[in-house]
Amino acid sequence: MGAKANECWRALRALYEGRPADAGVLAIASGHAVASIEKRIVREGWVKAALGEFDERLARLADSLIGQVETLRLESEGVFDKSQVDMVASIVRTVEKIGELMSGGDAAKVSQTKRDAEMADVLARIDRRIIELARDYARVLGAGEPDRP
Repeated sequence: MGAKANECWRALRALYEGRPADAGVLAIASGHAVASIEKRIVREGWVKAALGEFDERLARLADSLIGQVETLRLESEGVFDKSQVDMVASIVRTVEKIGELMSGGDAAKVSQTKRDAEMADVLARIDRRIIELARDYARVLGAGEPDRP
């Protein structure tokens, strides 16, 4: 493979991996001159995608979902019924998927760590409540049976 072909493949890989697509990278990947690409960008009004916008939207969505769980917990005074537990579990799965979609960047990792800690706290409270409900239910079931010697 020639040097030009290697350069083209490097440019394509960079674009695929998320490198900003400036005129120079586009020129290498396409084989067109930088000046030609720049003229076309201006003439046709190409709009450059905002970097990180998708990750920021996912982060806001995850924060919103965690907020919904917290609101539900406060409104129900920490007492979840089965449908609420199912809904919280669904939200948790959604937040986990969002976490899988988000990648890279130290800021994103720090933010993800914070959200993970918040989610762990929410899950711990849910777990404690499930245990309380199970114990209460066991007491109810046990109250209906005669004492055994």
